[in-house]
Amino acid sequence: MNVSTKTKLRIKVRDRVRFHLGAHVVTGTVVEDLGMIGVGAEQLVRVEVPFTDTEPQVFAIPATFLTPAPVGARRPLSR
Repeated sequence: MNVSTKTKLRIKVRDRVRFHLGAHVVTGTVVEDLGMIGVGAEQLVRVEVPFTDTEPQVFAIPATFLTPAPVGARRPLSR
């Protein structure tokens, strides 16, 4: 996703979202809204991603890197 296709979507806690993690697209749940503290005052959130063979991992990500996950998108990434 390049800068021109990013949307100014306001992400809320408990939203299901997707983002690129390496060569994969992963689905996670927003667990914390850190506010507008990113570069250029953009929204920063914490997203929890469940993996099949480890405990869930939490990532701090700018909201501009996220897209809403389709309904029913729950498949964890296996390593």
